[in-house]
Amino acid sequence: MEFEAWKAALIDEIETAAEGRAEQVLSRPEDPRIEKSQKALFDLVEQLRAFPSDHAGLGALFREEMELSNLMRASVGEPERRYRDAKEDLLAAYGIDHEPFVDAGQFLRVLRDRADETISEYRLRV
Repeated sequence: MEFEAWKAALIDEIETAAEGRAEQVLSRPEDPRIEKSQKALFDLVEQLRAFPSDHAGLGALFREEMELSNLMRASVGEPERRYRDAKEDLLAAYGIDHEPFVDAGQFLRVLRDRADETISEYRLRV
């Protein structure tokens, strides 16, 4: 995958999570965390959109995610699924059970840490 397509997909994934909060607001209007979460996710999207293509954090996460598909000692697609599940869990909790990050850079670092954990686990397998 090329970088710009990857960045657009990341932003789309976060926007989808934010749009999903609208449905949650309808089912649980008494929970103010849902609206707060939606706003935080949309703020995150805007920050990521503003990052230039040569942003160090974006580039680092892109390389980590691309490395997931090249891991030895793993079933095809297994590391990517594990990382994707971790990312989806984070987005589902964002602003509700997980406080919003200070900025998009911190969000990228957390995602990179999760990718690193997955990569390390598969590299250590014998």
